[in-house]
Amino acid sequence: MKFPDALTVTAIDLATGEPVPQVALLLELNAERKNNYSVGPAITDNNGQVRFTRAACENAIAKAQEMFVMDYAGDLRSCGPAAEIRLHSPESIATMIHNYENSPKFWGSGFDAPEELFEVLRKARNSLFEPPTFAIREDDILERPAVNLYLRKR
Repeated sequence: MKFPDALTVTAIDLATGEPVPQVALLLELNAERKNNYSVGPAITDNNGQVRFTRAACENAIAKAQEMFVMDYAGDLRSCGPAAEIRLHSPESIATMIHNYENSPKFWGSGFDAPEELFEVLRKARNSLFEPPTFAIREDDILERPAVNLYLRKR
């Protein structure tokens, strides 16, 4: 996949049109072989925004390959031209936190600042919203590297 230097995603409350801060988003890259790559979770700021950078994608791919040698193959360029942005499920967040608490050295190794990330994840507001998935295409994000993800309250 050709990825822009940065992709900005804005989470917006569908009912109010207001930005949604403090929710965890994932970018899923479609690997050519084996498992897909997840980039993030990234937590929206006060403007409801997160930025997924090319460097972060490459870093997530490298760390996934280091942590799970047999499960991943390829690089960012070998990923397919379509990807997904989604709200990280509350269940997945709870599992991540549980795994990190039980084995912080291993589960934290996939992130640059794990203590900060897991502290913010504990406060994520994802359970307030339905879990949407938004498909993106390489050509579209290269032309306009900003997308809106509309969230519907439960």
